[in-house]
Amino acid sequence: MLDRLPSPFVNHIELWLSGVGLLLIFGVAFFMGSSGVAFWRLIALIAVGIGIVHGFIFWAVRRRQRQVRRQSIHEIQQMLSDVLKNKLAAINMYLPEDADEEMVKQELDGVRASIEDIAGEVENLSEESIEGWKEHYSGAVERTTRL
Repeated sequence: MLDRLPSPFVNHIELWLSGVGLLLIFGVAFFMGSSGVAFWRLIALIAVGIGIVHGFIFWAVRRRQRQVRRQSIHEIQQMLSDVLKNKLAAINMYLPEDADEEMVKQELDGVRASIEDIAGEVENLSEESIEGWKEHYSGAVERTTRL
């Protein structure tokens, strides 16, 4: 449903719905011609009703956003996993095997450990891990972009 709505509306849906809610609250009370305590009771009832509707709409919108993010992360995870595993397998295939046996074993162990680390990172990719990465590297990114 949200896909069919104009982007500026969806991007600022909270503001639009709050504005419509305020117009309803004061518009209905104004046209009903209430005054005094009856006026404020009517406004309170309308506000509670609008608050419930807003809460449901905001919940639905945020739920949809979380679903889209999870799906996107899952797709990114699958793509990165496939690409990285193929590339790292190619690296593993071309490592020298005719040098000092101990050195080759150390290199292979290091490369295999790196392959396992990368595969583990890709498989555990999540919204939380991306946020953690952003938080960890935000200072470096800011310093680099200022250069």
